[in-house]
Amino acid sequence: MSTISRFGAPRLAALAFAVLSVTSLQAAAEDTPFLAFRDFFRLPIGPRGLEPTERLLSLRDQHVRVQGYMVREDEPQPGMFMLTPAPVALGELADGPADYLPAATLFVHVRGEDRIIPYRAGIWTVSGVLRLGAWTEANGQVSYVRLIVDGVPKE
Repeated sequence: MSTISRFGAPRLAALAFAVLSVTSLQAAAEDTPFLAFRDFFRLPIGPRGLEPTERLLSLRDQHVRVQGYMVREDEPQPGMFMLTPAPVALGELADGPADYLPAATLFVHVRGEDRIIPYRAGIWTVSGVLRLGAWTEANGQVSYVRLIVDGVPKE
């Protein structure tokens, strides 16, 4: 029995379309540059303090992918969250301005979102438009690296 007669031509066509669609999505994700946290600032830190790397500057205003851990916050802000290269808990109430955020912290802004994004443990992959420059965030932190995404990332 041939594959076509066993599955039927319409089902086989739907299966082929699904495989091509997934392949296209994977190819699109592979075409999006990956930005690692180690690419944020030059190491070692010099006398001028933190300096952005050439790679970070070259990706400004482009669509990029980043992987990291969501920061667990006591007082999260609507429509945004932070990613770091390792798990971090931020106790704003107890620590005040003496937090444990690494210099390479990514502030993720979810376009059009006005609710608090619930904390999820584990590694996240987010993609969006990379924005650079000093900016005072709603939580009082000053960010330098931000990612603007179009929806809440899936696990």
